[in-house]
Amino acid sequence: MNKGVRNTIISCVAFIALVMGLTLNRILSPAAMTNEELSENGLFVYDVPRRINDFSLVDYNDAPVDLSLLQGKWSLIFFGYTYCPDICPLTMATLNQFSQILEAEGDYMDDTQVIMVSVDPQRDTPEKLREYVGYFNDDYLGLSGEYIDLFNFASQLNIAFAYVPGNGENYLVNHSGEIALINPNGHFHGFFKMPHNPESMATNYEVIRARWQ
Repeated sequence: MNKGVRNTIISCVAFIALVMGLTLNRILSPAAMTNEELSENGLFVYDVPRRINDFSLVDYNDAPVDLSLLQGKWSLIFFGYTYCPDICPLTMATLNQFSQILEAEGDYMDDTQVIMVSVDPQRDTPEKLREYVGYFNDDYLGLSGEYIDLFNFASQLNIAFAYVPGNGENYLVNHSGEIALINPNGHFHGFFKMPHNPESMATNYEVIRARWQ
């Protein structure tokens, strides 16, 4: 074979391989989105992630936890309570769908933790919180603590909650429905806005993860 022809063939094969590689990478990689586009799709992202002060809570095994829990992996944090009649079970079910989507698309959940923080420590014992969270996903974590500790932690993540008086234990707790997103540095990266859609959440999360890398 003529040397010039052979070099031409080799160059063509290399070019085709490059094009195919770039195309495959584009297909497999999350599409780039601006912060404005992410916000329109349900995720507000801070231009500069906010530092979180240390905190003191307990998990559903009654073990103490602090800021170190949020370092070294991504965290999605939802504040609610087990007696919640509507938004909490719906959000927890949505988070489980979100997790299932990510598990099907790669190893995202290997360094992602989903946490429910109970804002009703009077009724949500560690046992009850563990049972409630486990009903939606055995890998999810539940936290609670003293009122002042919960209030201080929630305030750092722009979460508000307030008790609505009722008869005895038949009271409600009004609370924000956003899901806080914490990056592996333990900083408040942004939050998923209501209403929550598992597909949109997964897309937004993959975009943020791609940026982080």
